[in-house]
Amino acid sequence: MPPVPARLHLEALHVRLCRQLADLRPRRVADVMRVFLEVSSIASEEGLWSLQFAFDEDDGRIARIEARFVEPNGPDPLEGDLRGYEVHLLLPRVLPPRAQVEGDAPQGLAMMATDGSLVARFVRALADLGAYRTIEGLEALSAEAHLL
Repeated sequence: MPPVPARLHLEALHVRLCRQLADLRPRRVADVMRVFLEVSSIASEEGLWSLQFAFDEDDGRIARIEARFVEPNGPDPLEGDLRGYEVHLLLPRVLPPRAQVEGDAPQGLAMMATDGSLVARFVRALADLGAYRTIEGLEALSAEAHLL
């Protein structure tokens, strides 16, 4: 059986991510992150290239989670744009004060931080990122997934 082309595999992951996000109620940031990482982990180890968390530069009300993938036998990932997907989380206008304990794994993600994979390293980095820890318990007003 021939391997599934990376383009189709990525689109299938995106569809799965969209479906799981649509079913998520309530849509807490930590739960969106868990679903995002679970779907991103489905790709083969050599396929997942990078993960990123950031805030929108305009007003900080949009958090963005991004996954990029490298195609097997594709172009050098350091020389071009990689395909992937991202989720935009629209946050409430007023953010509550941070109530998390330093050093604890983010809510619901501790089980993903147990090995040396990219996802585990990303989860451990989130545990140290105060900006993420501040919003992880919030309910997002929306969560939209986009192909890149």
